[in-house]
Amino acid sequence: MVDDLRYLRAELTAADTPFLLLRDADHHLRLAVDATHRAELRRVLGAAMVAGFSCNEVRHNVFRIGRDLDPAHHVELELWEYHGDTVECPRPNALTRNVFDVADVEQTTVLLFDTSWPTLEGMFAPHPADVGFPIDIVYSWVDGSDPEFRARRAGMMAQVVVGEGDDADARIRQIDELRYALRSVHKNAPWIRRIFIATDSRVPEWLADDPKVTIVRAADHFSDLSGLPVFNSHAIESQLQHIEGLSEHFLYSNDDMFFARPVRPSMFFTAAGISRFIEAGTRIGPGANNERRSGFENAARVNRRLLAQRFGHVITRHLEHTPVPLRRSVLREMEQTFPEDFARTRTSRFRAATDISVTNSLYHYYALLTGRAVPQESAKVRYVDTTGHAGLALLPGLARHRNVDFFCLNDGSFPEVAEAERVRVVSEFLENYFPEPAPWERVDDADPLTALEPGAA
Repeated sequence: MVDDLRYLRAELTAADTPFLLLRDADHHLRLAVDATHRAELRRVLGAAMVAGFSCNEVRHNVFRIGRDLDPAHHVELELWEYHGDTVECPRPNALTRNVFDVADVEQTTVLLFDTSWPTLEGMFAPHPADVGFPIDIVYSWVDGSDPEFRARRAGMMAQVVVGEGDDADARIRQIDELRYALRSVHKNAPWIRRIFIATDSRVPEWLADDPKVTIVRAADHFSDLSGLPVFNSHAIESQLQHIEGLSEHFLYSNDDMFFARPVRPSMFFTAAGISRFIEAGTRIGPGANNERRSGFENAARVNRRLLAQRFGHVITRHLEHTPVPLRRSVLREMEQTFPEDFARTRTSRFRAATDISVTNSLYHYYALLTGRAVPQESAKVRYVDTTGHAGLALLPGLARHRNVDFFCLNDGSFPEVAEAERVRVVSEFLENYFPEPAPWERVDDADPLTALEPGAA
C-alpha cells in the first residue's frame, strides 16, 4: 500500500490535483480529492490502470485502487464536494462527519513513510483507544531438515517415553513456513517493532542480517542452563520473559501461523495494555493428564488443575492457533507463583505428561483471573490440517476470499496425504499468498518452490 500511496501522490501532484491524506477510525489510510478535479482524477486512475493497477468504484465518489492481489492493501480515494462554507464527504473519517464547516478545519502536514503529506489538523492525533507502546513478536522454530539436529534429537528421544504423536516428524518438519510467516508480519502487521526467532537450529539460508530480526539461542535466554539442550516447545515457551531486549508487550507465534490480512495492535492489546486472547470452540475434555495423551492435551489438563487450585475456576476451552499476546511482567510473576511447574517444564527435554503450556492457555487465563486479559470474539481464524485431503481443499478458498485475520497450516502427526503432494500444494499456496520478499530476505533468481521439494535440503 505504501508504494501505491507514493505513486498516487506523485501522479496527483504532477496533474496539479490537490489532495489530502486521511485516516478512518481503524487507521486505514485514504486520499481525498476535490470533486471539481474529477476529470484530472480519472486521467490519473486511467494511467494507473495502464501501469498495472486495478481500480473500481466501490460506492459513489469512492474508488479503490492498487497492485496487490488482496484488496485490503489497496488505496481508497474519495471525492469531496465543496458547497460554499461546507464540505460533503462520502463517509466519515477519524476527524470529521460526512458534512462539516470549512471554518472548523485547518490544513497542515503529517510526516508518514519519510514523506510529508497534506492533511487536516488533528486527523492523525492519537486517540484514547490507540495502542501506543512497542510490540515485538517471538517465533519458535526448528529446522527439521538439519541432519545434525535430527541425529541429536533422535539419540536423546530414544531414552524417554513420549505421548501420542509427540515423536512424529511433524513436530520438526518444515518447508520454509517461517519465511512466509515473516512475510505475513511485514505485509499485514508492519507495526511490529522487532522479530525474535527462538531456535537452536542453523540460521535459515534465506535470512540476511537485519536489525529488525534477531536469532535467540536457548543458552542466551534460559534462566538455568542445566537442562539444555531441549527439544520441547513447552520448555522454550516457559522462558520467553528472559529474552534480552524483548518489549514488555509482545506476541508469540509458531511458524505455521500467518497474519492473513492487515491487523492492528488493538487486535491483541487495549490501549491500557490488557491482552486480548482468542478462545477456540474445542473443549479440553474430561480426564487427567497421562502418558498416553499428546503433550498438547496433557499440558492443557495441567494448566486446568493449577488454575483451579489457585482461583477456583475451571477452564474448558483450548485457544485458537494464532499469534498470542503476552506481557513479560506477568510471565515473571507467574514464574514466581508456580516455581516448581516452570522449573520442571524448563528442564523437560521432550514433551512430558507433567508439562505446563504457558502460552497456550495458562498465561491467558491467569491474566484474565488477575485482571490483565480479556477474551475477544472479533478475530476471524481458519485452522487447516495440511496432511488431510479436506484441509488442502480449503486452501484455494483461503487464497481467493482472503476474509480471515489469521490462518494456521498445521502439519498433522497422522498424515493421509503423500508428503510430496503436501509440500507442493502448501508451498504453491504460500508463494501465491505472500509473493513479495521481506526486506530481511536474501533474494536470488532460484525458484522458491524448487528448493522446497522433499530431499532438496
